[in-house]
Amino acid sequence: MPEWTAVPLDYEPVSGQSDVFVKAASTIDADTLGKVTPAPTTARQAYFHEYLKRISWHLGSRSIPIFLDFNGDRRRMDKGCIGHAVAAGVLKPPVNGPDGISHVELAESDT
Repeated sequence: MPEWTAVPLDYEPVSGQSDVFVKAASTIDADTLGKVTPAPTTARQAYFHEYLKRISWHLGSRSIPIFLDFNGDRRRMDKGCIGHAVAAGVLKPPVNGPDGISHVELAESDT
């Protein structure tokens, strides 16, 4: 069962694209990310990167939980977006905890 972290933001989906934060409670195994290249849909991925920075600022930490509660709207980071962000150098490669990935961390160069 995921632990949801409250973030004082409203989630607004990127227009015309699939969600970068999905309505899912399933865990993600770091070994199954599978994305090793930058995202083909750069606008969607840029939107994800900007949300990560906003969340980081609100939480006061470079470490960001993947299970977030946006003012009552519970969402998990999209698995593909995480992988593409790692490939682009925005996130450090995540590591598994007891139940898979629980947090991601912004790379030092991306603040």
